[in-house]
Amino acid sequence: MKQMIKESTWDKKLKIAYKAISMVNKEAYKDIYLLSNQVLSKNPFSNSFLKNFLSYKKLSKQRGLTVISKLICYYLWSFIHYLVYLIKFIVFSVSGLRYNLYEDKDELVLIDTFFLTDNIIRSKKFTEQYFKGLDDVLNKTGKHYAYLPVFYGNGNLLKLKSALKIIRQDNIPVLSEYQLLSLKDWLHMIVFIITYPWHVLKFAKSLNKRDRITRLIYHELIDTLDHVTFLDFSRYLQGKRVAHLPYKNIKLISWYENQGIDKNLYKGLRTNPGKVIVYGSQLFLYSKTDLNIIVDDNEMIFDIIPDKIIVNGPYFMPESSMLNYIVGPSLRYGELFKSLNREVNKNDILVLLSYYAEDTENILRLLYKADLSAWHVVIKPHPATPIDKFRYLLLPEWDIVSEGLYSLFESARIVIGSASGSLIEAASLCIPVITIKNICSYDYAIFPEKGRGILWDEAGSAEELMVKIEGFDKFLHERLPEMAEIALWYKKMFFNEPSVENIIRAFDLYENK
Repeated sequence: MKQMIKESTWDKKLKIAYKAISMVNKEAYKDIYLLSNQVLSKNPFSNSFLKNFLSYKKLSKQRGLTVISKLICYYLWSFIHYLVYLIKFIVFSVSGLRYNLYEDKDELVLIDTFFLTDNIIRSKKFTEQYFKGLDDVLNKTGKHYAYLPVFYGNGNLLKLKSALKIIRQDNIPVLSEYQLLSLKDWLHMIVFIITYPWHVLKFAKSLNKRDRITRLIYHELIDTLDHVTFLDFSRYLQGKRVAHLPYKNIKLISWYENQGIDKNLYKGLRTNPGKVIVYGSQLFLYSKTDLNIIVDDNEMIFDIIPDKIIVNGPYFMPESSMLNYIVGPSLRYGELFKSLNREVNKNDILVLLSYYAEDTENILRLLYKADLSAWHVVIKPHPATPIDKFRYLLLPEWDIVSEGLYSLFESARIVIGSASGSLIEAASLCIPVITIKNICSYDYAIFPEKGRGILWDEAGSAEELMVKIEGFDKFLHERLPEMAEIALWYKKMFFNEPSVENIIRAFDLYENK
């Protein structure tokens, strides 16, 4: 069971923000075009609503010229992106990567996930990053399956071409959006591009702006008018096509972050009721700040929620919900369940840099000021955030590494980082963790209160960091059994072994007879 902790002021504020958008969406989501709006999706990182709400920032006045400027930028960038999307379709068409649809098959399993084109090119082969081991189980149980990918990081058309070539050479079954969409769908996307901002303006105007938080929502709806959104809407069109494929039953195993691309896809799938069962996989670690991840029961009526929501561990099971939740296999964390011959007397301080550049800079500035001369400092950059721009904050005696996380854990005495699920992994292996507070933005707190000061703690200055390091170094000698007990609790609450049995149970992948 979760540890009962008195609700903090921070948690209360997050709930107020969440509830405000939830109430607004009861009306907004009656308009299918607004499923693509990032403000309404509750994503805290694609817009400034949550940051403005938590900081009590005074908002600038939005004049008519502001709206006109936003609309000009929206149309310009939308049609540029549409042209690029068309070119990608041509690149796909000449790649020869197509999926053969089998009318004699009763069932199709589709894996809705991200294909990281840069990773595919770098490794010169396709490696599943999100549903590790799922393909092996599908093959073992005799399932007919294909990937329904979202290509990520493919702004470079030559890279996309190279990635598609590798995917084809590796014989990866892919049912791409470029294969699914028809001429009618391409025309529908143009209609969406032209009319979408007017749907937003009409809805924003209808809001009752008596209270501050609704005024903030209104302000952010206007401020994000220039965001390109038709790519989210294309997922609705893809979903409609999938729902009418020549199969009796279709299962969609979906990487589920509850964003616009997910809501649109599921809405499209439900245009053929009962045909597709959706398994929304939240098989990752997240913070309470990720408001979009927390599924809103009120959205059930809009057909945009999975039939089954699969979470990474018991910690993420809601206390009450009308939705169908289960604990699933932690597919990305299989290494956690393998024995590690880790010695406590190691001398490495492992620094895990963040996906967010702001956090990375904050961590390195603090480390630069601290006296870590007695330690071997090992820094692992985030693959999506190049370390070169922060070279001026790196000392020559620090090692910059790219090894796998678990090989680094084996020699780590203490881990330092921010805004990363990898910190929970470290703590689950009884490696003490120090999280660096981001003083420039809201706190992306990923740890529960249990274990604070014993297995993990926060630092906001170089002096505070040194105190925490010395404290944990001492604890590893004097309080190791207590730390190990908390680490075991973390492992049980945040993770579930990705065994074949757990995979089959979570996604109902029983062998065909």
